Amino acid sequence: MIAASILLYREKKLLGIKNLLKRAFDYKRITKKVWYVPIIFLMPFIYVLTYILMRFAGLPVPNVWNPPLLTPLLFIALFFAAAGEEIGYTGYVTDPMQARYTALTASIIIGLIHGAWHFPSEISIGQSLGLIIWGGVILAVSFRILTVWLYNNTGKSVFAAILFHAVTNTGRSIFPGTRSAFELGDGTIGYGLIAITALIVVFLWGSKTLARFRYARSGA
Repeated sequence: MIAASILLYREKKLLGIKNLLKRAFDYKRITKKVWYVPIIFLMPFIYVLTYILMRFAGLPVPNVWNPPLLTPLLFIALFFAAAGEEIGYTGYVTDPMQARYTALTASIIIGLIHGAWHFPSEISIGQSLGLIIWGGVILAVSFRILTVWLYNNTGKSVFAAILFHAVTNTGRSIFPGTRSAFELGDGTIGYGLIAITALIVVFLWGSKTLARFRYARSGA
């Protein structure tokens, strides 16, 4: 967000920054309310499926889930944290990248940059190479594909991207046993499911725009 604001100030002064920041709450762009379903429920569904598969695989995840009482406050904090990233990645970078490349290529490039941004912290806390690959690279690219997909199908709403990001991070944080349990086995189950979901989205909505459903009726 800071980088985008500096660049916008050079181009359009304070007005450009103001207009960019306002996009954090551009929920009115989401005219098709059905898109709130994947924005809010897609990642929680993946987390539930991850938990079920982890249990079947015999991984030591807790049998009982006790979500923290402060989850609503955590969500609010993560919403503003997500805004700090998505105002830049989605609000400033995504449209120019899509104008130059396909939506899929733009997503991959932004995702790789997003992933690289996390490398220092991942290395400093001693994450394994496998977890850095799954949680730092594969997740970053898959998550960006899903974010651009939602963005392009919600009237270019940055709010949609921020909300999706916040729900994603909140769900992983309150996963049974917390994030450390979610990332058992280098996170291959959970992050693998997210990657599979991204591939399904690319197949169904097309790599060019991620917004043309393959099976939509003609003229719909």
